[in-house]
Amino acid sequence: MSLAESEGGTCNPGTGFDRAVATFNALWRQGTAAAGLDHEKFDSVLLSIGAAGFYVPAVRSRFLAAIPRFAETVASSDGYAALIGAGGGKPCGLINVGTGVAGHRLWPSGVSAQRDSWGWIGGDRGSGAWLGRNLLVIDGIRPPDGLSERVLASASGSMQLTETLPEMTPDRLAALAPLVLAAADEGVPHAIEIRRRAIEHLTDLVRVLDIGDGDTLYAVGGLADVFAPCVAKRLGPCLCSA
Repeated sequence: MSLAESEGGTCNPGTGFDRAVATFNALWRQGTAAAGLDHEKFDSVLLSIGAAGFYVPAVRSRFLAAIPRFAETVASSDGYAALIGAGGGKPCGLINVGTGVAGHRLWPSGVSAQRDSWGWIGGDRGSGAWLGRNLLVIDGIRPPDGLSERVLASASGSMQLTETLPEMTPDRLAALAPLVLAAADEGVPHAIEIRRRAIEHLTDLVRVLDIGDGDTLYAVGGLADVFAPCVAKRLGPCLCSA
């Protein structure tokens, strides 16, 4: 039974520590207020939290030290939390395609595996941040085809984009992903190529999860509806929306 629900901003302590702590505190206050509970009473509460970046021990420890101390805390990555939630704790596979990308698999033995989720600099191939990063080609390396113009327009010009890039974060890159997808739907060659490569990356991710014919593969995240049908068309596993 759910006493209350609350909704907030991003919570990735690996790429925005202060913002992640602020998001958690705001969500806790909203949730306790909606449930009619005292937000300053933690000693009788078991906190179960799944957040991006928690698979890095130093990031997880620092974050948990910065939020209130609860009676007990169970912490996991956001991908693992989604895996357990999607299948109700039963064996299954999951791809999480949003700002980042992660692939997860849970076996009957209780053993689980995670693939990709290396972050927007070294991994997350096929994610929203990856899409945004790959469209930033505006120096004439490719013939103009409309995509670079869209990027510049969204950034209010090249000078503004120059000032923005040093402060670029995964979520800000992912905000550019709709430009790629819209341009691909309209037949822009560069955008079509980026989308094709994203589908290939996600297909390869599912392959390494070793999903069998009788297994269920869930797809979650902001871009799941876009890419899951494309992956299913190539591989044919049972794809479910969680």
